[in-house]
Amino acid sequence: MAFPKRPAWLAIALLLAACQREPIKVGGVFGLSGRHYGLGLSGRDGATLAIEEINAAGGPGGRRLEFLVLDDQQDPEAARRAVRGLVEQGVVAIVGHMTSAMTEATLPIANQAHLLMVSPTSSASKFQGLDDWLVTLYPSSRRSAAVLLDRLTRVDKVGRLAVVYDLSNRAFTQSWHDHLQEGLAAAGGRVLSVPFTSGAEGSLGELADRALATRPDGVLVVANALDSAALCQQVRKRSASVRLYGTDWGFTQDAIAHGGRALDGAIFTLSVDLEGRSPAFVRFREAYLARFSRAPDFAAVLSYEAVQLLAEGLRRDATREGVRRVILGLGTFRGLQDEIRVDALGDTDRPPFLMTIRDGRVVRLQ
Repeated sequence: MAFPKRPAWLAIALLLAACQREPIKVGGVFGLSGRHYGLGLSGRDGATLAIEEINAAGGPGGRRLEFLVLDDQQDPEAARRAVRGLVEQGVVAIVGHMTSAMTEATLPIANQAHLLMVSPTSSASKFQGLDDWLVTLYPSSRRSAAVLLDRLTRVDKVGRLAVVYDLSNRAFTQSWHDHLQEGLAAAGGRVLSVPFTSGAEGSLGELADRALATRPDGVLVVANALDSAALCQQVRKRSASVRLYGTDWGFTQDAIAHGGRALDGAIFTLSVDLEGRSPAFVRFREAYLARFSRAPDFAAVLSYEAVQLLAEGLRRDATREGVRRVILGLGTFRGLQDEIRVDALGDTDRPPFLMTIRDGRVVRLQ
């Protein structure tokens, strides 16, 4: 028995419907190995939770998100291989990287491929004000350094600051060093530079000796969580009175777990209130704890928000060119704690504030 042929328009409609049901491929590139792994794991987990929740709700425009996760190993060449591989696999956008150095290494590839990268935590000042394919969700290091500088000069009266900074993430750490050097000099103070490369130094105790040999009023550690914890311990063994400072990159729950009481009283910048009580943040924190059996840190929060922002764009246009255009035109989107403004160049207006550690808890100072 012969069946009647389907009209051409019906065949096309069915084909389009099938295509619409295909998943949208989204890449994720995080540092999941090496000494910088903590930031990467938190970023991956925060993004994964958002992906799972979005898919459970039906996905953007009724299409599931397929999340392709790779490890950039905090190595520029590995990062470039990862991004090139994701381009070839046809991802629409990428969540990552978590460090400024890796973003610096791969942004030219993303620009050439017209592939949007939404970085939760890359914050080197060099990324600001550029018409490129990068959206950053964290305030620039210049802005964060200015907040800490105000504390150093106005409240703590620090005239000599030793800055111990890791060159393996130089795009981020050098910018912090330079902003503070410029600002402290303008206030009549001085930055004492102590650069190092994570994993390549013989002894972190020797680094602490070098920092304290300059007789500073304070020591600022710009490094990953493991190195920040160890360096603070080494400084505290040698001086109980010198003030300790840090950055959001290094002063995470991992740092507190490894550094113990050596971190008590240390002051650092952050743009997420980890004890916030907004309903959305409380729900997220409970879901994250249930899913991963640990509390979220700032990297997990920012990665979750990065996926939510990306999904908002994908609901309206699931093409590479289109999702960038939509996101850059949103103006604001609702984060877990506040409205977040993303300008037409992909830079985020998000105020940093000061935090300290008291009895193993992160406490907001202002």
